[in-house]
Amino acid sequence: MAARLGAGDRDQVKKGGFILFVGLLAFLGLVFYHPLFRVLQRGLTEGGKWSFSPLGTILTDGYYLHIIVFSLKQAIMSTLLSLGIGLPGAYLLTRYSFPGKTAIRSLTVVPFVLPAIVVALGFILFFGNSGWVNQWLMSLFHLSSPPLHILYSLTGIVLAHAFYNAPIVTRVVNAAWEGIDPEIDEAASSLGAGGIRRFVGITLPLLAPALLSSAALVFIFSFLSFPIVLTLGGARYATIEVGIYTLVRTLLDYRLGSALILVETALSLSFTYLYLKAEGGFAVLTQGSRRLAVYPLFVRKASIGRVLIVVYIVIISVFFLGPISSVLVDSLRVAGRWSCESYRQIFALSYNPFLGVSPLRTVLNSLFIGGISTAISLPVGTLIAMFAVRSRLPGRRLIEAILMAPLAVSSVAIGFAVLYGLGGAPLHLSGTLIVIALAHAILTYPFVVRVIRPVLEGLDPSLVEAARSLGASRNRAFFEVILPLIGPGMLAAAVFAFALSIGEMTATIMLMRPGLGTMPVAVYSLLSARQFGAASAMGMILIVVTAVAFLAIDRLGKRGTKCQSL
Repeated sequence: MAARLGAGDRDQVKKGGFILFVGLLAFLGLVFYHPLFRVLQRGLTEGGKWSFSPLGTILTDGYYLHIIVFSLKQAIMSTLLSLGIGLPGAYLLTRYSFPGKTAIRSLTVVPFVLPAIVVALGFILFFGNSGWVNQWLMSLFHLSSPPLHILYSLTGIVLAHAFYNAPIVTRVVNAAWEGIDPEIDEAASSLGAGGIRRFVGITLPLLAPALLSSAALVFIFSFLSFPIVLTLGGARYATIEVGIYTLVRTLLDYRLGSALILVETALSLSFTYLYLKAEGGFAVLTQGSRRLAVYPLFVRKASIGRVLIVVYIVIISVFFLGPISSVLVDSLRVAGRWSCESYRQIFALSYNPFLGVSPLRTVLNSLFIGGISTAISLPVGTLIAMFAVRSRLPGRRLIEAILMAPLAVSSVAIGFAVLYGLGGAPLHLSGTLIVIALAHAILTYPFVVRVIRPVLEGLDPSLVEAARSLGASRNRAFFEVILPLIGPGMLAAAVFAFALSIGEMTATIMLMRPGLGTMPVAVYSLLSARQFGAASAMGMILIVVTAVAFLAIDRLGKRGTKCQSL
């Protein structure tokens, strides 16, 4: 009976998978694929006819070629610096034990989930001409002018990207490093190979897939970065993202803006393909039954290696904690005194000329948009995850890649596509909070998929089969068996999607109208107006929301693991 039931279920699952795919494709076609196609089509038309003239202008004009080359250059430099900072951190977490190691490993994800505009604000307060670092150096060496000019330069952009992305390298490489079979290294050591030779000849090749995967991911994030470049680079150091924003929002040149999006999308799709290929290389790592030996970091007998590690820890601690601490302190200081005045400004109901609305309204807008976008992205992401795990349709991998396409499209391009495709007839959503929420949902649902899919893959299929054999329908088995088991994972995905929406600025700034500003946009507006105290207070609210979301995800994730083990 079980075999007959399994055969019938396979037919039903195949039919259900097809219906599910058609429904998902119809929804995403309306809010994503069709608008994006219209934008890309606009970049290949001239006077209503197909033409390569807009694309030719982008590929031959010196200015646009410059920003394309600069985008690649800063992404390469950011990737190399992130690897340089992240690899020693992975070594430290893999080979040494020290107090707080577990907490530090968990906290490596925090810089990555922080809103980018808050990171830019922290860098201005900490590394700026009047920032903490220059003030300390001027006081220490009795200088009359700031000795370091880091910001509003390529250096500032690369440093900020490394702050954002080096923890990714640390987490990915650390996870791979801990899985290496120590017997290989021990055998080489018994044959007389020194530590450096073993690292270069054995460890580094085994870590190559993890290094390539993390490097490709960092490169994509740096290449598609917008708030950091917009804030710390300015017009002189514009990237493709800033160029698209300038063309569409400032110059209202949709033709060239669409052509530039076409170039960027082609490049980002290529980089995403390389990332997926590198990610697949994790399988070549040799997993052993034993773990690598771990040594205590703090011992009485010091060595050159341990001294260098301590120096690294001090420098990295200042690099990562300095900008965030600067935002906190600046939010609590007014005219040289400790005060909560900046927070009172944020929660005021009065109109703020720099924001075009009251500060409290931007907070409420963010909460409303985050709630609506989460309500959309959670079911969409859950259904796609279920399709990816349960579907047996031919070409399932290709279909899954199509459904996850927003991962390979920049936030600026998605914002413009939603503006161009949904702003007019028949929906007329331009200038509404709903259109911003839709853009956020498109950006966040792929992350919902990535959170829920491992939970679904970890479910024991015999539980569903037992429920079906007892006469439960597919719907009843889903609601009474599957849903309770994946509930913690869904809650974690919802919190993650909400936190991402709260911190999203790129698509928002493309779609917003007066009165529709959100917290990240408010931070940028206040920062541009040199209202640092209010910007820092708003930034701290974003940091708190992100931290609470991160703690909730961590707790819910552990609860989900326990549920799966029952």
